[in-house]
Amino acid sequence: MEATIQYFEVTIDSQGIGTLTFNTPEKRANVFTHAALKEFEAHLDTLKQDSAIKALFIESAKEAIFIAGADIHEIQAANDEKNITVLVQEGQEIFTKLENLPFPTIAIIDGACLGGGLEMSLSCTYRIATSHPHTRIGLPEVNLGILPGFGGTQRLYPLVGYAKAMELIVGSKLLKGEKALKLGVVDACVPRGYLGFKKQEFSQKILAGTLNKKLLANRKGITWYEKFAPVRSLIGQLARKQVLKKTHGHYPAPLAVIKVMQESFGKSLLDGLKIERDAVTKLALTPISKNLINLFFISEKLKNETFSTARGKEIRQSAIVGTGAMGSGIAWALGNQGINVRLKDINTASVGRAISTIRKIYEGIKKRGRLTEREIALKMDKITFTTEYVGFDTTDFLLEAVSEDINLKQKVFQEFEVVLKPEAIIASNTSSISISELAAKLQYPNRFIGMHFFNPVNRMPLVEIISGEKTDDETIATVVKLTKKMGKTPIKVKESAGFLVNRILLPYLKEAATIFEEGEDIKRIDRVLLDFGMPMGPLALIDKVGVDIGEKVSHILHQAYGERMAPGTLLTKMVEHGWLGQKSGMGFYNHKSNGTEINKKLLKLKTDHVKLDKKTIKNRVLLIMINEAARCLEEDVVDNPGYLDMAMIMGTGFPPFRGGLMRYADEIGINHIITSLKQLQKQHGYRFAPCDLLLGMIENNESFYGGTS
Repeated sequence: MEATIQYFEVTIDSQGIGTLTFNTPEKRANVFTHAALKEFEAHLDTLKQDSAIKALFIESAKEAIFIAGADIHEIQAANDEKNITVLVQEGQEIFTKLENLPFPTIAIIDGACLGGGLEMSLSCTYRIATSHPHTRIGLPEVNLGILPGFGGTQRLYPLVGYAKAMELIVGSKLLKGEKALKLGVVDACVPRGYLGFKKQEFSQKILAGTLNKKLLANRKGITWYEKFAPVRSLIGQLARKQVLKKTHGHYPAPLAVIKVMQESFGKSLLDGLKIERDAVTKLALTPISKNLINLFFISEKLKNETFSTARGKEIRQSAIVGTGAMGSGIAWALGNQGINVRLKDINTASVGRAISTIRKIYEGIKKRGRLTEREIALKMDKITFTTEYVGFDTTDFLLEAVSEDINLKQKVFQEFEVVLKPEAIIASNTSSISISELAAKLQYPNRFIGMHFFNPVNRMPLVEIISGEKTDDETIATVVKLTKKMGKTPIKVKESAGFLVNRILLPYLKEAATIFEEGEDIKRIDRVLLDFGMPMGPLALIDKVGVDIGEKVSHILHQAYGERMAPGTLLTKMVEHGWLGQKSGMGFYNHKSNGTEINKKLLKLKTDHVKLDKKTIKNRVLLIMINEAARCLEEDVVDNPGYLDMAMIMGTGFPPFRGGLMRYADEIGINHIITSLKQLQKQHGYRFAPCDLLLGMIENNESFYGGTS
C-alpha cells in the first residue's frame, strides 16, 4: 500500500550537515504525490526541531531526474474546486515550511527539475545545478492548461526579475544549468563529477558564515524600473499581446499567469499564494486543462512504446539518399544527435544545398542562444557527402528521400543493397506508396521499413512507422529506438494508402477546396478553421504543402478507396496553370506579394456562387475528417484513439486544447456527428456516408474514449 512506501532518506554528518534524498521506490522519476509531500513535510518538521543541524542538502537518487513535478494524476482526479484548492494549498504550505527552516537549505539539481520540483527548489535558500545535458530546469505548467501552483509565480521573479519570470513561465521555457546560473535561477553550476566538491565547498562556507553575501550578488532580481506600476503594466500588456498573437486566445493559462503576477506583485507571500491558488484552481477545472493533461498521459505512454517484442539495435552510422527539403531535414535530425550521416545525391550542387540547409537550421538555434559556434562545428563534422556509391560499407541505416515515384525508389534500393552490409536497415520516407511493394525486389525485405517524416523535419515531431509484410520485429524496434533518439515521436501505423495522417488530412483539404469551388471565399474558409484553432487555414496549407503534391496524393487515395476519395478537378486545373502554391509563387494565395492576397485568377475556376454559414463550413471539413479517422480505427490502421489524436496533433497541428480529433468527436457527440453526416450525404453525396464504426457506436451508445456517448 502507498502508506508503507518510503520516499525520502535522511542522513546527518558529524558537523551537522544533513542530506535529504528523494528516491521513489520502483519508479524512474521522483514526483511529488500527496503521500510524498506528506512524508517530506514530516521530515521538515523533525529536522526543524534538531538544533544540531547547520544546513540541509536536498538531492535525488534517480539517474537524470531530480524532481519531475507534482503528480498530474492527482490534479486530474480532483474534479471539484474544494479538492483542488486543498491539494494546492497543502503544497504551498509545505514549501513555505521549507523556506522558513532555521538553517540554510540547498537543492542539488542533477537532471529534470520541473514544475513542483523547481517550486520546491525555489523555496530553498540556494540551488546548485549540473551542466550535464540531462539537467533541464523550468515551470512548464501552462502546457497542461494550468499555472505553477506551489509558489512558482511568487518565488521566481525576486530571483530573475519580473519580465524574465513572466517570460519563463508563460513560455514554459526549460533552461540548461549554465543558462539557469546566468539568469540567477540557480547559484552555482558545475560538471556532474564535481557535485561532491561543490557540496563540500558550500558546507564549509556555510559553517564559516561566508557563503551568503557572494551568492546573493549573482541574483539578477527585480530591476529598479520594474518597481514602477506603469512599467509592470506595460510588460503585462506586451506579454498579453504576444500570447494572443500565438494562441488566438484559445489557451487561458498563459493569460492567467500574467494576471496573477500583476495582481500579486508587492503583496505579502501569503496573499500572493492565495491569488496563485485561486487561479490554478479555476484553470484545473476547465475542459482545456483536462484535454491537455490527457494528451500529456498519451505522450508519456508513447515514450515507453516499442511497438515490438524485440530490443532493437543502436544506430551509429547512417546514410541519406536524396537531399531535398526532407532529406536535408532528416540528415540534420540524425547529425544533431551525434549520429554520423553520409549524404548521397546525383550531383554536388544538390548536396551543397543540403549542407547549406542544415547549417541554416543550426544558425536558427544559435540565434536563440541554444548552441555555440563550436558546438555547431562539431555537429556539422558528423555529416559527409558523396555523389558515388562509396563509403557505405559501415552504414547501419540508410533512408531514402527521393521523389514519390515507385520505380525510382526501387532503383535506389536495389543499387544500395549491393553496397550495404546485409544487416543494414533500409527505410523509405514515402508518404503514400506501399512498403511491401517498395520492398518487392529486395534481397532482404525483412530489413526494409517505412519512416514517414513531416515537413519541416526540424520542427515536426511525428514519424509514422510503417512495416511491410516481411518487415521483422528487430527492424521495427531499431527504427522506433532511432526515432526517439532523434527527438521525434514514433507512431506505428498499418500499411495502407496514405498511411494515417495524410489519409485523414486529404479529405479535409479536398473538402475545403470543394467549398471554394462551389462559391465560398478563400479567406473566409481559412478564417473559420483558424478560429476553430487550426494553426493554418486548409487552403493556405495546400499552398504550403504544394498543390501538385496534394493532387498526386488525391489520385493515390482515390485509386485505393474509391468514390468517396474522388479528387475533383480543381487541383488538377491549378497544376495545369502552374499554380503550385508557395513554391511557384501562386496557389490559392498570391505569394509573389506578401502571401495574404488571394490569387484572383483562380476565381474563374469556381463552378457556382454558393455562400455558407460558418457552422456549415466547419462541419463539412471536420466531420469528413472524423469519419475517415473512424475508418482508420475500424481498420486497425492505428492502435487506439489516443495515438490517432496524438498523430493528428503532431502531424497536422490539430488544436491540442481540443484534446485531439477523436476527443473532439466525443465532445460534440456521436449522435450529432451521424445526424450531420447523413444530412450532408443527402446534399453532397456518398463521401459523407457514415462509416460502420460510427453507426455501431451509436447503436451501443459508445464513445471513442470510453463511457456513453
